[in-house]
Amino acid sequence: MGRRQDTKKREAPKAASKKKDAAGGYGKTDRISAEALGFQIRTGPDAPSKTGASMDIEVSEIVVFAGKQELLYNATLRLTQGHKYGLIGRNGVGKSTLLRAMAERDGRVPIPQHFMIMHVEQEIKGDDTPVLQSVLQADQEREWLLKVEQELLDKEDDGTGQEPKVAGVGLMEVYERLEELGNEDAEARAAVILAGLGFTGEDQQRPTKEFSGGWRMRIALAQSLFVQPDLLLLDEPTNHLDVHAVTWLEEFLKNWEKTVVIVSHDRCFLNSTTSHTIFLHRKRLWYYGGNYETFLRVRAEQRTNQEAIAQQQQRKVAHLKQFIQRFGQGHKKMAKQAQSRMKMLTKLQEEAVAVDFDDPYLQLDFPAAASLPPPCISVIEAAFGYTPDRILYEDLDFGVDCDSRVAIVGPNGAGKSTFLKLLDGSLEPTKGFVRRHAKLHLARFTQHHIEMMDPDSDAVTHMRKLGSGGIKEDGTSEVTIEEARKYLGRFGLHGDLALQPVKFLSGGQKSRLAFAELAWSAPHIMLLDEPTNHLDLETIEGLAMALNKFEGGVVLVSHDDRLVSMVADELWVVTPGKSKDVPGKVTVFEGSFEEYREMLRSDFINKNLTSGGRIKRAS
Repeated sequence: MGRRQDTKKREAPKAASKKKDAAGGYGKTDRISAEALGFQIRTGPDAPSKTGASMDIEVSEIVVFAGKQELLYNATLRLTQGHKYGLIGRNGVGKSTLLRAMAERDGRVPIPQHFMIMHVEQEIKGDDTPVLQSVLQADQEREWLLKVEQELLDKEDDGTGQEPKVAGVGLMEVYERLEELGNEDAEARAAVILAGLGFTGEDQQRPTKEFSGGWRMRIALAQSLFVQPDLLLLDEPTNHLDVHAVTWLEEFLKNWEKTVVIVSHDRCFLNSTTSHTIFLHRKRLWYYGGNYETFLRVRAEQRTNQEAIAQQQQRKVAHLKQFIQRFGQGHKKMAKQAQSRMKMLTKLQEEAVAVDFDDPYLQLDFPAAASLPPPCISVIEAAFGYTPDRILYEDLDFGVDCDSRVAIVGPNGAGKSTFLKLLDGSLEPTKGFVRRHAKLHLARFTQHHIEMMDPDSDAVTHMRKLGSGGIKEDGTSEVTIEEARKYLGRFGLHGDLALQPVKFLSGGQKSRLAFAELAWSAPHIMLLDEPTNHLDLETIEGLAMALNKFEGGVVLVSHDDRLVSMVADELWVVTPGKSKDVPGKVTVFEGSFEEYREMLRSDFINKNLTSGGRIKRAS
């Protein structure tokens, strides 16, 4: 959930029992510190903006370990107030670990204490609190001020003529600070944020415990957006969002005035939301102006220049070595020149440009079975509902063949994953038919399948179990260890990685193991349900290229703009019914994915759902 860094409980009740000064009132010295209150103060005379504290961040000589592995060494973190940074780098280099160290601001990354930081990393704990109320309560300063206001209103005039105070705060200051926090429209702003993230008015009044983990992640995100911390840390914020919520979040962050650091595998999301890029590479942080596309262009230019300089240096080194070899032991004058050349050579080698070659894109490869004549899957006048009184959608008429490239889009809860289950036969329609070719072989990727992998089994053993009969009692299988390792290598699981238990693999590495399993089955059609979660940007590119080479059909559910744009040539939009009693529909969108996104953006802007991020400030 969005985490504040000072987790002590509020001590507002104790504040009222503080001793009065000689004048009978509460002096400035009686103000409770932020540490005692349990939250960073953003308003009033003690706010950083009033005390002149810098809101830029610079922390040098950062060293961060994950266990025994050194992830950052002597790195420098520089963040300028109001900039939005994309933090990028390959899987496993330490992006999430760095965000966590920043949030905890321990000795590894000691960010000044006056910064309010919120780190959206894990879902909130569900309880009986309504969703809207849980978002309002996330602003601890506002909650405390409202409590102090009530205490002051309940106080009787003690006859001294002094303004009553609680924790050194009087009623006028409370009103001024609540105005700074935009208290009058707080509930409206919270409701707008929740609506943008997909919560209906009815949902906002439901207890948080009634929502699944993915929706509780959205509540955690809503809490952080509502509070508007000085530094917002977002780790893969699009993982639990559908295309509607991703599009809304992009537009919302355009109005964001505070500092943000985003780790995301979604290339288009980074391009839309960030103004600067931090590249975590070789245990250091490298800074680039511009979004991810700009970073790629600048880095390509740098690499070209580095290669030219390196070649020039190599020619000079070769020439100097040749001179030294010929004259190093000869005539005194020539030997002296050779020594001079030796110093030049040493200097050149010390200054040699280290050409920055990345690992090549992961070369994924999905072989397909021999093509089948259409139709492979026919959906005829079908309807589906989990219960007879609530039909999810009806009037479905579609066909999928070996040359289909379909993306299924729509809000979460509309039934996108359910539609895939109808295609593969996991569910049967409650009305109509879904017919499949007798020889059709389907392969399906889901995050649930990854979660069901044997955590104690290694990747090689997992692949060997795929052979008919699995692994026999004598340890043999029709899939040899060499074949399994070779196959895994094609999906980036080389060497020791292939022998590690699945529970020690990262989310992206588990996805690659699932891709290897899909490829092994050589299907006619692949059904992919959110395949990009946990993948780095490079792997998503590799996946898109591999799917384009795949000679079978592809049906995918994804909110990843890049993947959908590169792979799909048909968009099927799942639209939920306007009420529980009204069935939804699946329709073909006549246009590109970007046109679909633009339609959503226009709708959000027209409904004024993207301007709720700004907090009103007192003049």
